[in-house]
This record gives sequence, structure tokens and C-alpha cells, in this order.
Amino acid sequence: MPKLKAHIKNFEYLLNYLAIQNSRRILWILVGILGLWATAHILWLPNGSEFDRNSYDQMVKRRLIAPSPDPRIIIVDIDERSLDQLKNEFGRWPWPRETLAAALDWLNHQGAQAVVFDILFADADTLNPASDAAFVQAVEDSSNSYFPVLRLNKDNDPLSQVHADQLSGFASAINQETAKTGPTVAVVPPVFDALIKSQRLGYHNIYADEDGVNRFYQLWEDKEGWRMWSLPARLALDLGWKLPEQPKQLIQFTRTKDAFQTVPFSEVWQSSQKADGRKPDPRFKNAIVIIGATATSLFDVKVSPLSPNHPGVMILANVVDNLMHHSFLKRTSPNLQIVTAWLGLLLVAWASTKIREDQMKWAVPAAPSLFLGLSYLSLHTQSNLYLDLTPSASHALLFFTVWTIYLNWRTRYFTQPPPAPELNSDALIYETFALLKTNFAIQDLGGLCDQLPSEAKNANVIQLGALGQLPHLQNGLIYISLRTDEPDKGGQLLNEMILSLPYVPDAFYVSPARKPQLFAPHFWETIWQDSATAQHHWKLSHASN
Repeated sequence: MPKLKAHIKNFEYLLNYLAIQNSRRILWILVGILGLWATAHILWLPNGSEFDRNSYDQMVKRRLIAPSPDPRIIIVDIDERSLDQLKNEFGRWPWPRETLAAALDWLNHQGAQAVVFDILFADADTLNPASDAAFVQAVEDSSNSYFPVLRLNKDNDPLSQVHADQLSGFASAINQETAKTGPTVAVVPPVFDALIKSQRLGYHNIYADEDGVNRFYQLWEDKEGWRMWSLPARLALDLGWKLPEQPKQLIQFTRTKDAFQTVPFSEVWQSSQKADGRKPDPRFKNAIVIIGATATSLFDVKVSPLSPNHPGVMILANVVDNLMHHSFLKRTSPNLQIVTAWLGLLLVAWASTKIREDQMKWAVPAAPSLFLGLSYLSLHTQSNLYLDLTPSASHALLFFTVWTIYLNWRTRYFTQPPPAPELNSDALIYETFALLKTNFAIQDLGGLCDQLPSEAKNANVIQLGALGQLPHLQNGLIYISLRTDEPDKGGQLLNEMILSLPYVPDAFYVSPARKPQLFAPHFWETIWQDSATAQHHWKLSHASN
């Protein structure tokens, strides 16, 4: 208990010490502490430069405007409707691959620019070898079909017997002149040689963040001088789309998870079986067709910022769209994040000097909301830039919370009764008070406290307003008292202080020195008596004039 009391006493001493300091000095110290913390956090802490995921997810989900999906991207959807319509003929999924062969032939006949399979062909259909042969023939007749490779955990690479150079098109040497035998890579390639010989391969893995949400896409992966391409990147290489400089990209999602145009697989297959199905279908002319599944029973669903059950083929379509239009979301670099953090702190510091103390509590929620609002608006621009101001919002919340507490404590400190003089003390203390008549709309009480002379042993500053008026609109009184160890010192200090104020009071009165009277339990009674004395003095002065 004695230690606890000592700690409490030391803490109160610190608070009292801060209260009598110039508020501007405390303000800039607070800004400096927060700025240095932000800098250290971004530069040196793990994941310090990463954006706030939860805030980003909520903003993306609640966007009012988002890029429209490219109408040339069409998903041939193995949906619940298709599963139901084809079950009587082919049974449950997976269907014989002749169905996929028929769809591929039909799409090529319709003039599709590319047909991307989001279906892994890892095993042969031993019960339907003729069906597999039909699919292989369709692939050999196609020059624009693309097939996925499953990338396994890279920790299993040493155990693999597949070398990167065995999967031409999926992997390529970064430098042909210095390229060696491709390293072993843990992958599940297509089971058919025709798919591998097509060289139109790419992995279709998407890697979730630590919280399980898929926000980024890894367009390629480098290993020992070899580069393994993702399925969208492989498509981009053939179609001449420019690739970003970095492989990991933040996906710019459409406004809803099902925004892309879909055509049920059953409709495509049925068209391929009809005599009149060869008629041109303008939807597929020069289209990028992705064949994949949205049926929840096939379990190809991911967690994204938009939905906890976002079909994987829809996410793939988003990535293809982003590559086609160079519309991946860009984020600010760590250095720019530091600049932004400091600018945000300087902005809130400046704002704090323009806000009255009685308004400061409203800045606690308002300032962070402003920064988050700017982040939200950045998602609605055409710049493809996500301006993450969540750190600035956190800094603003912390700053205004601490600043409001500090100002409240400071006001309380200057309005509390000073300690009563010790009876056995030989030191002589003199008390002098002043009363100012001023307009509170222009007279900042905090600035007045900053003007208090440091020579005073302690001081009181109290605003005496009028009932029924808002504090900042009042023409009222300010009571100031000083305690000094010389009888004439208090009056001199108060006169110098009042005359140096930026706004001259309408009237003021400085009392003669007296023995200390401003202590409990008669603190407020003494203040009202002093105020009455000063106002009586003003009346006499006015009458004599």
C-alpha cells in the first residue's frame, strides 16, 4: 500500500507538472511521440506497412461505385441448374470429359478468344477412356485453351520428381543464357500429355491472408532462376496484356461477387448437341471464356472481402479482368505511408488549435471518421489507388482522446482550491486576483492559461459565465489569482499579463495584495466576493467618469 500511494502521488505530481506547461509544447510533444511510433511501426515491426484488413474489407463490401465487369469475360458455369439438368444423362459430377470436349469445340466455333478451364485434370477416367480421348482430341484441335496446374506446398519441392523444365509454358527460365536444369517443384500437372504439350498451363492457386480472406493474387512465383506462371498471367502473356512489376497484387473486386456474365454449362452443352446450335452466338465472339463451377455442392468457394462463400471461378474472373485493364489496386509505399502519417498528425494538431475546448470531445469520433471517409472515397476514384488512412484514423483517435483528457485535467487543475498555507510556516505568501470582462468567443481560456507567469507559486483561472447562454457566445468574466512571495509582485505580473493579451478585455480590475484566502472550504464564496468587489469598482469608475 505505501508503494501504491507513492506511485499515485508521483503520477499526480506529473499531471500537475504537465498542467502548468505551455499547452503548445505538450501538443507538439504528443505529435512527436505518435509520429515516431508510426515511423518505427511502419519501418521495423513485422507487417507494419500492411494495411488494416478489416477496415479495407468493410469499405470494399460497402462501395457505392465499383469497376464494371468486362462483358468480354464470360463464365460457363457448372451451376446447380446444370448439375440438375445433366444428372439423368451423365449422373453426378464429374461428368465424362466428352461433355467438356463438346463445349470446347462449340466455343471455338463461336470465335472465343480464349477458353480457360478452372477444372483440374489430375486423373484419367478409367471407366470412360473414349470420353477422355475425345477431350484430348478437342484440346489438340484447339489453340486457345488453357489448363490449370495445382501448386502444392513448396516445402514438398525436394520430394517431387517433376522438374520445372518438364512443364514448358508453365515454367520458364528467367535468364535463358544462365538457365540450368529446372528445380524440382511440387505440383499436380494435367494427366494428359496433350494438355502439357499445349504449353498453355498455369497454376490456379490463390493464397489467403493469415485471417483466411483472399485479397491478393500471386501472378507468378520464382524459384532458382525459373518462373512459374499463374493461369491468368499465362493468358496475359499470350494475349499481349502488360504484366505488373510485382507478382503479388491486390485484387480490385467487382461490386458484387456474381457481377460477371454467366451462361449455364448445360446451355452450352445442349447447344453443342443441336443441329441449329452452330448458329453464331454474339456473346462468345472474341470472348474470354472461363469454364468453372459455382455450384456450392462442388466446394469451389473462397472467403473474400465481398463474401464468405465467393466462388473461386468468380475470383479468377476478377483477376483476369484486372490484368486486362491494368486495374489491380495499388497501395502506398512504406515511405509514403510515413509521410502520410506525419501529415495526418500535423493536420489534427492544427485542427486542435482551431477547436474550442468544449468541442474537443466531438473531435474524438469526427477526426477518425474523416480519415476513414477519405480512404473509402479513394476506392471510388478511377486511379485504382487504395489510400489506406486507417493508421491516421487511429492516430487521430488517440491524439484527440489524450488531448481532451489533458485539457479537461488542465481546466480542473486551475479551478481547484490551492493548498492552505501551513500555520507554522515562516514564509510570507501574498495573494492577488484579477477580474476580466471579455468576450469568450475571442478569448481562448487555454491560451490565457499559457500566459500565466512562471514566477507565480500557483494560480487559478476560472471562467464565470452567464446562465442561459452557450459558453462560447458569452460576454462574461474571467477570474485569475496568483500567489507570490512579494506583496507587489502579483499585481505587477497580472497587469503585464493582461496588457500582453492579443485581445484587450472590455474591462479589468487587479486587486491589492492580501493574505491568502482562496482555499477550501470557502473557495467559491471568496471568488464571488472578489467578483462583486471588482464589479463595484467598475461601477464607481464609470460613475466618476
